[in-house]
Amino acid sequence: MPWTFPTTSAVCEVLRRQAVVATLVCIVVGCARGTEGSGSQMSQVALPPTATVTYEFHDSSVPPPFHRSFVLMFTRERARIVVDSYGDILADQDAPMTAAVWDEVSQSFADLSDIVIEEPEQGCTGGTAFAVSVADGGVTSFSLHGSACGGANSHAEERLQNWVRPVRVLFPPMDQLAPEGNR
Repeated sequence: MPWTFPTTSAVCEVLRRQAVVATLVCIVVGCARGTEGSGSQMSQVALPPTATVTYEFHDSSVPPPFHRSFVLMFTRERARIVVDSYGDILADQDAPMTAAVWDEVSQSFADLSDIVIEEPEQGCTGGTAFAVSVADGGVTSFSLHGSACGGANSHAEERLQNWVRPVRVLFPPMDQLAPEGNR
């Protein structure tokens, strides 16, 4: 059975719900509580060949013309990026996954196992958020999420960005994919 990416409308609905939930969480608990994650539940050393990886970057609260959040989904065969500004889809592209890129992210997956998320006690306003999950056969085997604000978790965010960079570069740079000022 061939695997397919979710439809744009389904992704858009998920992004809209996440934006609402993230906003409510930030208002109620200061963007810190309930967003911890840790790579310690990882048991495999490489990505399973049938894995589906989802990486999310949620931009800080800036005016809509400059806000760029995105979801990067990939399997051994395909990659897809959906860029949004507060739920409005600005770009939705897919690309074939190369064997070299899959091997690179698959083999370096174990490097994520020691990432620890530590949210600040006082919370934080205006930071970015990130998440990565790995599912295989519909079962999530790895999940890590947090926020980067005021220096907290910036190292974790950077490591995740570096890990997905080989997949991210399958697509144009963000300023070409979804130029600022266009909403």
